[in-house]
Amino acid sequence: MTLTIKSIPRAIRQASHSNVVTSVSFTPDGRAVGSGSWDGTIKLWDTSNGSLKLKRTLRGEWDEVEAIAFSPDGSAIAGLGTGFDGAPFGAVTLWALEGGRGRPLIRESGKLDAIAFSPDGLTLATASGDTRAVSLFDVATGREKARLLDHQGPIWSLDFSPDGKLLAAATGNVPAMTEPTDVAQVGEIRLWDLSGSEPESRASLVGHEYGIISVAFSPDRTTLATGGFDRAVKLWDVPTGRERATFHGHEGWVATVAFSPDGTVLATGSHDQAIKLWNTATGQELAMLQGHTGNVYSVAFSPDGSKLVSGSLDGTVRIWDTVQAMDQRPAPSRRHFIGKKDSP
Repeated sequence: MTLTIKSIPRAIRQASHSNVVTSVSFTPDGRAVGSGSWDGTIKLWDTSNGSLKLKRTLRGEWDEVEAIAFSPDGSAIAGLGTGFDGAPFGAVTLWALEGGRGRPLIRESGKLDAIAFSPDGLTLATASGDTRAVSLFDVATGREKARLLDHQGPIWSLDFSPDGKLLAAATGNVPAMTEPTDVAQVGEIRLWDLSGSEPESRASLVGHEYGIISVAFSPDRTTLATGGFDRAVKLWDVPTGRERATFHGHEGWVATVAFSPDGTVLATGSHDQAIKLWNTATGQELAMLQGHTGNVYSVAFSPDGSKLVSGSLDGTVRIWDTVQAMDQRPAPSRRHFIGKKDSP
């Protein structure tokens, strides 16, 4: 049995953009939420009284916002956008949360698809599906420090390990874009070692049938979670590079994954319009959060783990009470879970 928690259709639990919401995140102190949209705006929402109250709207020199990221110290927000000036370009702008104009940080030809701050806030990683490259930029100067090449496919998602020593890049092809004559279409997570003087490719994790859309490190850095175009969710052991488990249950592409702050729960959002909460130790599906009427593109836990924010194709930002879900757990079930010892 899976507990289903329907969203509350009230303004205090929901806010909106005029187009697709591509990225959402809580501030490090949990008092606000940021959201980015294809309507070209980044919105900051006050959540201090349990509602989503608009505080500020940010606009960069772009047409669409692809992703947002708060700096680890909570002092700034970075927005990644796509513009069209004859040909597409990718741009990153940085705003101080206390106010002021945005500071253009990066502009590159071609589309950029993902960004991530290093834990110390000094480096910003960007990824491009067009060039299949990851770039590391100095946040203070905007100077490119390194470019990580030779990925197997388009790059959709990035995440730094909590200690900043590793960077995971999720890559691979979209099934609808795959030609029948193509041979190798499996997704790859490339792990880069950043602990030395120069980044080095440390491991290649392969297991998804098609491209990998989303990747996230566990808080203790020992586990990677990935979601793919094959509708599967996988957990990987970082020290060994081995696949630990597969969670089945989504009926659409898994576009976003996020660990709870204590690492015991994994949230996943899918093109099936649902969000699922999983027990990371047992694979038990704890809850399914329903209410979005379009693909779920982004989810993120609050710093205390009591709330989850989500963004969707339907243009809404929603906040969910995960404590309610955890207090009403159904009996343990392994119906959707395949550990490596159970794999054929």
